[in-house]
Amino acid sequence: AASYGCDISKPATNVKEAIQATYFGYLCSVKEQNGAAMSLGRTSTFIDCYAERDLKNGTFTEEQIQEFVDHFIMKLRCVKFARTPEYNQIFAGDPVWVTESIGGIGVDGRHMVTKMSFRYLHTLENLGAAPEPNLTVLWSTRLPQNFKKFCAKTSINTSSIQYENDDLMRPVHGDDYGIACCVSSMVIGKEMQFFGARANLAKCLLYALNGGIDEKTKKQVGPKYRPYDGDVLDYDKVMELFIDMVEWQADVYVNTLNIIHYMHDKYCYERAEMALHDRDVKRYFATGIAGLSIVADSFSAMKYAKVECIRDEDGIITDFKITGDFPKYGNDDDRVDAIAKEVVHKFMTAIRRHHTYRNGIPTTSILTITSNVTYGKATGNTPDGRRAGQPFAPGANPMHGRDTHGAIASLSSVSKLPFNDAQDGISNTFTIIPGALGKEDQVFAGDIELDLNK
Repeated sequence: AASYGCDISKPATNVKEAIQATYFGYLCSVKEQNGAAMSLGRTSTFIDCYAERDLKNGTFTEEQIQEFVDHFIMKLRCVKFARTPEYNQIFAGDPVWVTESIGGIGVDGRHMVTKMSFRYLHTLENLGAAPEPNLTVLWSTRLPQNFKKFCAKTSINTSSIQYENDDLMRPVHGDDYGIACCVSSMVIGKEMQFFGARANLAKCLLYALNGGIDEKTKKQVGPKYRPYDGDVLDYDKVMELFIDMVEWQADVYVNTLNIIHYMHDKYCYERAEMALHDRDVKRYFATGIAGLSIVADSFSAMKYAKVECIRDEDGIITDFKITGDFPKYGNDDDRVDAIAKEVVHKFMTAIRRHHTYRNGIPTTSILTITSNVTYGKATGNTPDGRRAGQPFAPGANPMHGRDTHGAIASLSSVSKLPFNDAQDGISNTFTIIPGALGKEDQVFAGDIELDLNK
């Protein structure tokens, strides 16, 4: 800070100094850390205290304060990590996840929306849309109506706001929490997470069918379990094989992450960040799932249609023939949505059996990141009809083109996934064509009492 001519050794006296001090703290932390993400926390609510006082005292005008915020956001957009090409294949677009948590409701029932909440979101209009910082609104039906309308308008104009269910997370974390990484909720200054990678459950299903043999390389990668020996896939028999393989996958996954996080703490301990945390930190041990909708649809096909195995000359199952139709995840159909819930629960049950580094609390995420493309390339034909190399659906999304009953039905399927088994976060990337919203600005004043719990 001194090299920039700023003295932050004393408390900030106005909103400009408060923003400067916040940025220098972030800059110190982000230069030292070596993780996948570097979130901001919940700064807008705090900085608003300075802004309100400065407006009242005539120290700065509203235009000047908005300019300070714009400059702060510009600085955050400049963050760049040196990353390997392999990393960028999994996280395309070189994200930093400078996630700022905005809004939400206090445990006493009062909303936490301030003028600074509007100012942060307004930077998307002043500076143009951008993925960073990841401006995240903690959504509740009890947010002020004008703020909800403003969010809706800004989302339509910029497609750059992320929404998370405050009503779901508040009972777990209280109201003084923020979003780490992209969607992971934790209490500010008291909690942190160890995070890493994804478990490719679609690949795990194929390993279960082939007794641990990789369907693409034909090598024995997993344990040499008994392969599926029938010609038609039986739901119960395949589920039993799948759960056995998930247990092995969870063991490899957790042990690998234990090594990674131990070595990361040993050689790249994030001192600046942890200096701002309590002494006794609550740690989460975050895992992740890829291919959930594929696995759910695959088991649905086995249960409600007929899925025949196609083997190569070595007897390895490499393809499938589906006869008949089956319920598909993403259409608010409990027959398949219940399967998705069960798969998440079975996976987390397997993860929880293992010791985690520094006694971290096991969680998992079903996130919308671009690993769906990379994992798709590495995975062969699957029993749901997906072809080898085809990208997975991102995060908790339904597979491409299979959600045929409209947006609400698609989102309803995602909302059924159990938060208790996926406390690291569940995300859905939702896009619609502009014409679907109509041509009149009156859409902004419409009924947006959206309840994310339904």
